[in-house]
Amino acid sequence: MSRAERHIRSRTKRNRFIQIFFFGLFLTICLTLMYFLNVFPFQSGILGYDRLNILAVGTDSVEANGRADTILILSLDPKTKDAVLFSIPRDMRVLIPNKGLDKINHAFAYRGIDLLEKTVEEFTGLSIHYYGVIDFESFRYIIDALDGVNIFVEKEMHYTDRAGSLRINLNRGQQILDGEKALEYVRFRSDALGDLGRIQRQQKLINAVIDKVLNMESFAKIPTLINNLTDYINTNMHPNDIVTLARIMKNVDRSKIWVETIHGEPQYIDGISYLVPDVQEVKSRIQNLLNNKYRGLKVEVLNGSQIPGMANQVAQQLKKLGFDVANVDNADNFDYQKTVLIVYAKNVKLEEYITQAIGDVEIVRKEQPHNGIDMTIIVGKNIAY
Repeated sequence: MSRAERHIRSRTKRNRFIQIFFFGLFLTICLTLMYFLNVFPFQSGILGYDRLNILAVGTDSVEANGRADTILILSLDPKTKDAVLFSIPRDMRVLIPNKGLDKINHAFAYRGIDLLEKTVEEFTGLSIHYYGVIDFESFRYIIDALDGVNIFVEKEMHYTDRAGSLRINLNRGQQILDGEKALEYVRFRSDALGDLGRIQRQQKLINAVIDKVLNMESFAKIPTLINNLTDYINTNMHPNDIVTLARIMKNVDRSKIWVETIHGEPQYIDGISYLVPDVQEVKSRIQNLLNNKYRGLKVEVLNGSQIPGMANQVAQQLKKLGFDVANVDNADNFDYQKTVLIVYAKNVKLEEYITQAIGDVEIVRKEQPHNGIDMTIIVGKNIAY
């Protein structure tokens, strides 16, 4: 692994928790607003969008010249509740309008959210309808406004990074964490589980916040909490839009939200580390994911054509479309003249989509196997790439 790759991967790991942290915070705020859905009449244009795209920026300051450590796009179909969360690494080398090629997070440092929004739109091909800029102080405020959250700290957590101004000092046991201590809890990763353990703690804390919001004692605090949120979050969303979004998010299955990190090639240019993307490939991948309502289904690809490499080529095509290729192997024989699609998943109609993606196929439906595969594609001799 090159020095550039090690440097960028290290930075990606350090900031990965912020992605889930800020998105979880966003959902938590929406939950607090749900209590007001029937309190006053409202109108919002959100439901008029075929696809709603919200830019979320995590930074150390909501003002320009701050550092945009996290750049996320939540793409949501308000009618079907289909959601995709795109993460753009801060070191992605993109064309910033009137500034030239640079790291994407520099767009925020140059001219704040307006320039970053334009940069993201040109890079991804998506139209951004709303934005929100939030920071650590927002998280601390929400936790403190709820008088802390009850968490079982599963182990001793002690860590100091003077260069990064990070100090974590938590003891094991059941306790009420205030905003500062809660932030320490979700930032800790100095154990064997590393980022995996940190993500688990983030989910645990978000659930604790939701539980706290839902109890009657906290309910009385919600009006004050909401009234003060504008001091901590910079957004162009009207309160009515936020309430409508909250109602939509209530019905989104969070376990089915597709999380996609946009990729680039690690490179050093003039001594500076970047991720250099193929912009057209990025735009194509984004559209494929948004168009494929079957994204995430587990598929195995078997070569039944006797043509070397055919299964791998089909597997790569399916990956681009958002399918989870769990296995690539040879079929039971190489005499398949026509490609066969075996569908195990119930209530899934893949015929038309797969036909458009890889060509003519024979459809077979069977009971779900024990290995968790949703479909098997046996590549026949009728497919040639």
